[in-house]
Amino acid sequence: MSIKVLEIKEVKAFEELRDAESMEQELSNIYLLLEPKLTSIKKSYKKFLEGMIKKRDKKRAKVIVSIKSLDSLKSKVIERKKSLANVKDLVRATILLGTDEEVKKLYSTITRKKTEVIRCASKDKGGDVEYGYYGSYHIIFFYKGLNVELQIMTRKLWSYKAVADEFYHKYRDEENPNIDKFDLHLSKMFFSKGNKEQIKHKHSEIRKNYKTLMRYFK
Repeated sequence: MSIKVLEIKEVKAFEELRDAESMEQELSNIYLLLEPKLTSIKKSYKKFLEGMIKKRDKKRAKVIVSIKSLDSLKSKVIERKKSLANVKDLVRATILLGTDEEVKKLYSTITRKKTEVIRCASKDKGGDVEYGYYGSYHIIFFYKGLNVELQIMTRKLWSYKAVADEFYHKYRDEENPNIDKFDLHLSKMFFSKGNKEQIKHKHSEIRKNYKTLMRYFK
């Protein structure tokens, strides 16, 4: 398995289960078993990432680290049938910067210098033809026995992505979703706006505009 922290007998037993009820109960047990380890990794991982940011950039940068929730894990493993042993975002982080140039420079520095990097990729325009997600940079580290995720993007893109993600979450757990084409259009519009030159927009204002738009089209 690629994740050493998950090389436990409970995971092997879980992979053999087939009915949803048993899988849900066993996954809850595994999560409780892993949670103290994940909490410990979360704290040191944030310091690890903060150490990558140059002193002159630290005031403008924001590092957000979180643990994948049990509900999110159930969605990924049970509803979308992903392998538990290959989940790479049990601990995930985002570094937010002011400009695209700062984002690209940090991504380049990390991928060139850090031996812990095991996979990296940029979300390029046109790559996601469905929801239109682009503009961020993703890195997988092998850190303290766990594959952990890092996303790097501008603060502006982060705000618009938070709203656009609502469309993805709306359909992601459906086996054969009947996706509203207008939802996809709105998602692409938000990602397009999030990748344009920096304009001062607070996240609360973006969400307010989104809700107003949704009421209009009901």
